[in-house]
Amino acid sequence: MKRAQTAGGLMLLIFVAAAVFGPMLAAYAPFAVDGQRFSAPSAAHWLGTNALGQDIYSGLVHGARTTLLIGVAVAVLSTALSGGLGLLAGYSRRLDAVLNAVANMLLTLPSLLLVLIVASFTGGSAWQLILTLGLLTWPGYMRLIRASVLSLREREFVKAAQLYRGGTVYVLRKHLLPFLKPLLRTKFIISFKQAVAMEASLSFLGIGNPSQPSWGKMLQEAFARSETWMTDVWQWTVLPPALAILLVTVALALLGEKHETARSSAFQSARPRRPAKPAAAIPASNAHAAVAAQRLSVAYGAKTILHPLSLAAAKGSITAIVGESGSGKTTLYGLVPHKAVAGEAFIAGKPLYGPAPCGAMKRWADAAFIFQDPRSSFDPIMTIGAQMTEAIQGGGAARDKREAAARALREVQLDERLLGKYPHELSGGMLSRALIALALINKPAVLIADEPTGALDPIIKREIMDLLVSKVKEYKMTLLLVTHDLQAALHYADQMIVIEDGHLLEGADKARWLAGQGQPVSRTANGG
Repeated sequence: MKRAQTAGGLMLLIFVAAAVFGPMLAAYAPFAVDGQRFSAPSAAHWLGTNALGQDIYSGLVHGARTTLLIGVAVAVLSTALSGGLGLLAGYSRRLDAVLNAVANMLLTLPSLLLVLIVASFTGGSAWQLILTLGLLTWPGYMRLIRASVLSLREREFVKAAQLYRGGTVYVLRKHLLPFLKPLLRTKFIISFKQAVAMEASLSFLGIGNPSQPSWGKMLQEAFARSETWMTDVWQWTVLPPALAILLVTVALALLGEKHETARSSAFQSARPRRPAKPAAAIPASNAHAAVAAQRLSVAYGAKTILHPLSLAAAKGSITAIVGESGSGKTTLYGLVPHKAVAGEAFIAGKPLYGPAPCGAMKRWADAAFIFQDPRSSFDPIMTIGAQMTEAIQGGGAARDKREAAARALREVQLDERLLGKYPHELSGGMLSRALIALALINKPAVLIADEPTGALDPIIKREIMDLLVSKVKEYKMTLLLVTHDLQAALHYADQMIVIEDGHLLEGADKARWLAGQGQPVSRTANGG
């Protein structure tokens, strides 16, 4: 595959060099009549002459400029439209319907017929052909790119990127475009091939600017003469432009061989939607709580996921939230659309929902998150170091941020050389440690861990949990542990909260549960 790409790149480079430097070596203008009709190749005319006595070599190298320029320009315009409109359609639900309707309409139109009509009535100049082809060839790949955006915008590493609160342009550039590059490259190459073939076809049919040299025009001139096939002049009048078109398309096919199957990706960067009502101040009873909720509920339309509940977790404590799958325990800590939430919630004394006159809670600074699957929490096309330095709050030099990232890895017993590694190069245990390092890098007041060891074997689970709890206690942080593992919750937690079917079933300190007074424990254990 690599050899094919190299061969394709060299072939295309030769033609580009011929288009750029070839006319400088030509002794004749492309349409100048400076020789005898159908002269064979010689020192005076390297590739011979055509029926009008025009130099074939001169026409070939000047035609290369026209053909390759049209190919590149159409490919750039069509690829830009496919990529940009595909991003908008996949990212914006409001624009999706409009852009899809336009794309579907263009896909139903006969493109070749439209090109012929436009070229016939406008004279078929190069720029008119570029605009026509560019504007007609974007819908197909736009739909593929849109599908890629839709398919991956719900991925965990994308949601983690949303938590960084980066601007839309920044997130699209850093977390989405890298995934689309293989698809866009394939689109560019296919558009290039189609434009070269279309330009040659139109010129061969006599549609286009007659004062502009091109390979298709050379073929039209050759095929229009009966002498071309009655003698051997076809060898220098037909073969050079025909081989040029063939070799350019083959070179592009070889160049794009590796990228025919492109990776999908998607992203939806959604800033939190704020409710209109002002946020209330934190209740006096919970003024010293690291995590507090008052009448907090979550509903999607008519379906209530979390019924109104109130709770508090003291600063420096470890609070375990246990419950069956689907009970609503993960919904509790705020990774839901704000419009679906009612009630009040506070982390580190700052409101989690609603406008905040004193400053809203900052994710990764006031609170950090550890998700269930560390592999899907990291962006697979960014190094561990790049993702850790990106999460560091505040300014600072790149060297200082990298040193802080290296120090965070050393704290979780990982070598700083892993900063240059990609997530797929690390084992599950190493990724879990790296995710802990990422969560601790800003020393937040609250750490929320949702099944942090769910994807690990029992031995590694214990090591990771011991490491996590030791770091939480070392930095005097508050840990909110969401888990099915009742034994681990009893071992590590100071307080237990049971959620069942969206209701707060019971909350009590660890001593009460160990004394056997927490009756819902057995039911939760059986359900989890």
